[in-house]
Amino acid sequence: MNKNFSSITLFLFFLLTLAMGLKANNNTYINSSNIIYNEKENKIELAENSKININNINILIDRGIIDYENDKIEIFGNFYIFEDTNILSGKNLVGNANLDTLKANEVSYLYNNNFKIDSDSIRKNKNKITFYDNFLTPCKLDGYFNCPTWSLRVDKTDYYIEDDQFKHYDTFLQIADYKIFYLPYFTHYGSKAPRKKGFLTPTMEFNLEGEVGLITPLYLPINESSDLLIKPKFFLNQIFEKFSLNTLYERKNIGGNFKLEMDNISKKNDSKVNTSIRFNTKKIIDKNRIISASGLLSNNLSTTRSINEDSLAFEDIYLRIENYDFLNEKDYLKIDISGIESFETSSISSTIPILQNINYMNNLLFNDKIISNDLDLIILKRDKSLDDSPSESFKINLKNEFIYNKFLKGINSLNKIIFVNNFNEYYFKHNKSLNRNDFNSNLIFSTSLFYNKFKNLTPRLKFILPVEISQSNNTINENSNSLTFNYHNQYSENRLFGYDLFDDTPRFIYGIESNFNFKEQNIIFAINQSYDLNTKSNYLSKINQTSNFSDYSLIMSSEYEGINYEINARLDEKNLSKKEMNYTISYNKDVNLKINYHETESESFQNYSKNTKSIDIDVSKKINDNFKIGYLANLDVKNNYNPYETSLKVSLFDECSQLDLVYSNRRFNDNFETVPEDVFSITFQMNYLGLINVGEYNNIFKNKND
Repeated sequence: MNKNFSSITLFLFFLLTLAMGLKANNNTYINSSNIIYNEKENKIELAENSKININNINILIDRGIIDYENDKIEIFGNFYIFEDTNILSGKNLVGNANLDTLKANEVSYLYNNNFKIDSDSIRKNKNKITFYDNFLTPCKLDGYFNCPTWSLRVDKTDYYIEDDQFKHYDTFLQIADYKIFYLPYFTHYGSKAPRKKGFLTPTMEFNLEGEVGLITPLYLPINESSDLLIKPKFFLNQIFEKFSLNTLYERKNIGGNFKLEMDNISKKNDSKVNTSIRFNTKKIIDKNRIISASGLLSNNLSTTRSINEDSLAFEDIYLRIENYDFLNEKDYLKIDISGIESFETSSISSTIPILQNINYMNNLLFNDKIISNDLDLIILKRDKSLDDSPSESFKINLKNEFIYNKFLKGINSLNKIIFVNNFNEYYFKHNKSLNRNDFNSNLIFSTSLFYNKFKNLTPRLKFILPVEISQSNNTINENSNSLTFNYHNQYSENRLFGYDLFDDTPRFIYGIESNFNFKEQNIIFAINQSYDLNTKSNYLSKINQTSNFSDYSLIMSSEYEGINYEINARLDEKNLSKKEMNYTISYNKDVNLKINYHETESESFQNYSKNTKSIDIDVSKKINDNFKIGYLANLDVKNNYNPYETSLKVSLFDECSQLDLVYSNRRFNDNFETVPEDVFSITFQMNYLGLINVGEYNNIFKNKND
């Protein structure tokens, strides 16, 4: 009955409007059960629970008047205004017919469904809303402390709608209804605002030796694709004696990125500012060409070797140019330039090389056959030379690879012929009689057999035959010093890295790979062993292998009900004792847990000095809806589990804030008298405040009469 009556009344009202030339706003829609129209004054009186739509604004009122003649709307009693995700409610509203300007009392403003302002009164003038004597919080009113976790008590707040910016005057920050901080003026932006300059969440750090630091990050957007983050660190108990500044510039766009970071540390008794500069960049020229670079320049003390009394100044520069489809559709050109240069004058630092490297690769495909070519041009330069370190090395390495794949009755055969040639030329500044060149040429045949007849097991056999065509004894090893023994490297044609040393022994490698399920548990298992026909070779001597049979290399992983377990091990071929062992276990259900264990015996490698055992722990647990704890540790197992580094983090949080308490402890077992570090830091983050700015309003300290 009421619905039908309302519809009929509304229909008659619009007929009356058309018939009598009502000067109403065409964007205004009214739904009411009782409307009184004053034709002479061009005024509408609305009864209780009337609904008004003006543009995209919806209003629910107790009772009101719309005066089109005087462009005025007046609401008596309660009202509710809905606009997008914002809700404004209060009493006794007066404004123009479009609500461009208005004023009201006892107002509550819900911003974006999560931010609430209670105010004694408000004024709106087009793009600006002013709240007087207001209470602001995103927290639940009956929160953890039976009150909001944090709130602001503000004398006056200006909200600029288009900029989505709040400006607060005479503000008290309250934690659990206790006033703890006063600001005469500050601004912040809402969640709809574009990137704006301002302060981010500050952090307090307490060094357990007595040092107190305050980090106050300042964010500055440069343009649409560039940002600047400045993080000064004030040492409050040494405010005129020590200062630290971290500056980070980042630029990102479709064509690539650029990042520049600079650290400065100054001390009262040190006239020199210690500075470190890091940069990296990547630029996509087009779909085939990429340029990337990185670098580090520093005059800072080494943080892990504090025995250095003077600054250890150096630079580390790296540049790479990549070009796909350079000469044909399936080739690749890579140019690398890298180097570390010390600014010191010591003989050791001046022999650190600068590397220039050009690499070209192409692949030719013929059905199931592949011809792959790889050309390396390397130039190494040093300021000085020693008997085993030339001042300049010129290297040309060429690798040609023919690959043929064949399937026959469940057996997959992968065959390779690899032809490797490398030319080296050495120059010595200190003794030109050492200048020389050498040439090495090698041929490698290999065949891999995979038998796929079994359901869950794949037996694997590989034969590798290296042939020395020309081998020099004068080659200086400058790029084959890296060394490893693991499952995948066992199957490699060259178990040594680089071209300076040749893996010169014929060998067989046999192994088994499996992937199966056992009682809903997925298990991956693989083991292999090699048999070297010659026990006196470059590689075997470095891994302390004296017999023809190598140690066993084992990998295994399993997953069951959220528990992941991985093993990577090297087992002695005689008694299966472990020489190298890496365990990893992770669990991500009730608790987030990851444990890595590393163990290496001294006899595993020729130049390894001692046994090592270490364990990495990363565990975190959400205790309840307001409490989370996390622990990180890197421990020396052989030294009574002494920590290299530990960190304990406790987080207290709710729907509107987070308090992080972090304790970190760093120790180094490097015999360089490193100074330990104990730091306790506090960070309190208040959601929805966004960026805070305290410096935009220049007249806040002036006399009001001015």
